[in-house]
Amino acid sequence: MLNRFAVLAVGTALLAGPAMAQDDGPPRPDLPDLAIHAQQSDAQIGAALDSWLADLQRADVLNGAVLVARDGLEIFARAYGRRDVATNAALGVDDRFPIASIGKVFTHVAIAQLMQQGRIAPQTTIAEIIPDYPNALSSAATVQQLLDHEAGIADIFGPAFRALPKEQLINNHAYYAFVAQQPPMFAPGAGNEYCNGCYVVLGEIIERVSGQPYEQYVAEHVFAPAGMTRSGFLRSDQLPADVARFTGHPRGPDGPAEDVTRFHGVSGSAAGNAYATVRDMLAFDNALREHRLVNAAFTAQVLRGQPETGRATARIGFVGGGPGVNTVAIGNGAWTVIVLTNREPPAGETIGSTLFPLLAGPRPQ
Repeated sequence: MLNRFAVLAVGTALLAGPAMAQDDGPPRPDLPDLAIHAQQSDAQIGAALDSWLADLQRADVLNGAVLVARDGLEIFARAYGRRDVATNAALGVDDRFPIASIGKVFTHVAIAQLMQQGRIAPQTTIAEIIPDYPNALSSAATVQQLLDHEAGIADIFGPAFRALPKEQLINNHAYYAFVAQQPPMFAPGAGNEYCNGCYVVLGEIIERVSGQPYEQYVAEHVFAPAGMTRSGFLRSDQLPADVARFTGHPRGPDGPAEDVTRFHGVSGSAAGNAYATVRDMLAFDNALREHRLVNAAFTAQVLRGQPETGRATARIGFVGGGPGVNTVAIGNGAWTVIVLTNREPPAGETIGSTLFPLLAGPRPQ
């Protein structure tokens, strides 16, 4: 799950989307120069990138998996570092990572599917779908306000979350039961603040409208049609071997690396921390841009672009970060860069935001 203090902006490369927030965070590492460009062959890009990333791993900057795709086709994918501090097992490129708030885009797609089917609308309120919502002020918030972080729903994190036994947080509904009882930050529409709680409520709306648990709906209607065969909502107390564990430095940057799973719920939620691989994230990007999840109009809404009849070319990045996790997926239809790490921010997104403009060019002003 995403921790607000660790959500960082990648201002030069990314467009703020549902998995990003503008916030301050730890200093970004200084990275060495990388000599790659779009005119190089796939082999040249791969060789230069592998050398650069291997150096970052040896310098203890990178611990994770990196994928680059050209026109939706993988040209480079490799893993660097270790899965966990307990076994010190080497990471594999098809290992699964918690992806923090990148998972919000799955929730956005699920909501867009229900909108496309006419089952909800942007102005549908919480109260219309969840008549037993426990806060009258927040119950007037609309689906669009929830998507846009304008609903004022209490964030997940804070003293109440720290005091909550994390073994209770086994699915999105459990997060919803917790969040819905917290006092709101502001009245719907009265402000705009990054809102994990908003997406947890969206997950409950998906559950109520579809009649399926949020996790089942996303598995059947997002992961399956996208071809994301290794993605899912795993429990941290039942993890298979091929999973990267949350690893951080809770005693400070000079302290030892530790497993920091205890700072997260047992499972993720509609706000984040599904598990995926770099190749599954490429499959998702392709499925979304090719209108295989929602139609062109709703694809444009999710990507914050304009409707396109062919492959969507909106330039957007989704970022997630928190204790022991930092992830980024950036694309523009022609180039895709995915960096998944099981380390705290900001190294993962710094690598992604350094690499992507070298291939895609700077963002148009």
